[in-house]
Amino acid sequence: MGINLLDLIEISHNYNQGNEIINVLDNISCKFQDCSNIGLIGPSGSGKSTFLHLVGLLEKPKYGKIIVDGIEVSSFSLEQKTLFRKKHIGFMLQNNQLLEDFTSQENVALPLILNGHPYKESMKHASEALQDLGLKDRLKHKPSLLSGGEQQRVAIMRAMIKKPKILLSDEPTGSLDIKNSIIIIEYLKNLAKVNNTLCITATHNLNLIKYFDICYEFKNGQIFEKN
Repeated sequence: MGINLLDLIEISHNYNQGNEIINVLDNISCKFQDCSNIGLIGPSGSGKSTFLHLVGLLEKPKYGKIIVDGIEVSSFSLEQKTLFRKKHIGFMLQNNQLLEDFTSQENVALPLILNGHPYKESMKHASEALQDLGLKDRLKHKPSLLSGGEQQRVAIMRAMIKKPKILLSDEPTGSLDIKNSIIIIEYLKNLAKVNNTLCITATHNLNLIKYFDICYEFKNGQIFEKN
């Protein structure tokens, strides 16, 4: 049993579209534990990406509070949010955004280096992490020489190498077939348990629902647990 890591309290968020106000999230409250692999589903525009942006401190909710590990992070200054993201939040996208001129090992080591860790130590940790994901023979390969599934595994480890409290993934399997999609979700589940990380993944692929610990559906500005 994990501990409560993320609390969203009466969160509302909206956008102006011309003269119309679009309510994306309407007074939602929910709690998430560490070591959990959470799925988010719902049609485009239902609030999944907005939810990730709010939790990732990329946007501030119009109303409500976001609490991470007992700290109200939604009230942080811009500088505090930047520092918190850098240390405690990882991001993974459908377009993995690996640096094309860097090897797999260098891509994974980069977050550690940017956080002030020594270069040699960072490269060593990156090598060990990639080997754990079955990429021992791909350490020196640049992204263009990797398959789609291999690129996503590198992206996973780049996001997880600093052992963030929260990993946010937006359609990380969108360009993969179902076999490789399941592999990626299983990797996330295992890494969540090992690193005590809360992994939250938005997806359109309903075939993946059963591979999450819990899945939530976004509909009409609300969030519902999906059975």
